[in-house]
Amino acid sequence: MKLRKITIEDEVYLYVMKGNIDFSSQESTLSLKIFLSDYKLTPLFVNFVTWDDPIIGHPLNFGFPLFKSLTGEKEVVNLNRPKYVRACILYGLEKGWNGKNKLEPLDGLEILSNLGYDVSILTIKKEDSTK
Repeated sequence: MKLRKITIEDEVYLYVMKGNIDFSSQESTLSLKIFLSDYKLTPLFVNFVTWDDPIIGHPLNFGFPLFKSLTGEKEVVNLNRPKYVRACILYGLEKGWNGKNKLEPLDGLEILSNLGYDVSILTIKKEDSTK
């Protein structure tokens, strides 16, 4: 996969997205791996865990309409758009990542939620094992 480039506040970051599907649980993980240029050993990982659609795959890889409370309207969220990568980087920086240190993987749905999106439609409904 080819690394893509994004510049934020005079810093150059490289990133790549990779999807993984667990067919038994129908769970899909789209992982965003971000590096500060020249620091490939300390990437920031952001994982977007959702249900998997058998036709389109991970909904955020192709674009999925989410309600945004700030506008009161639905907006198609596609993680291939740089504005979402930028938001993930800024969130990682806020959480203490500086590109030269390691950080636990971040929850991508939490990031989208903090941006004002209702992500409840993307969450995986777990079966209640007590029934």
